[in-house]
Amino acid sequence: MDIEYVLKCLSEISKSDLHSTKHFETRANQRNNELVPDVNSIYSKILKEKPVSISKQEETKFKLLYILDDDYDLAIIISNSTDNPKSFNLVTYFKETSYKRKREG
Repeated sequence: MDIEYVLKCLSEISKSDLHSTKHFETRANQRNNELVPDVNSIYSKILKEKPVSISKQEETKFKLLYILDDDYDLAIIISNSTDNPKSFNLVTYFKETSYKRKREG
């Protein structure tokens, strides 16, 4: 599975195509804050925004990066089920500093 295909799928999915894993739910309960108050805010990011970065972690696992504010980005790890190419499991998420994305020009 390639990045372009995943981006195309992400632009066509609905909330019912996103599935939380137990690990994801545990992390969501531990990491909620003013920037990411709940799981619905993560669904909203995926469904309404285009990631500023996407990288392939494994054959069916991808890291999506979304801007939260000037200082932080939201990294969401998703995996894809090959028997349903437009269905994604939410594996985990975390905040990371935006300087990892930004480059000096």
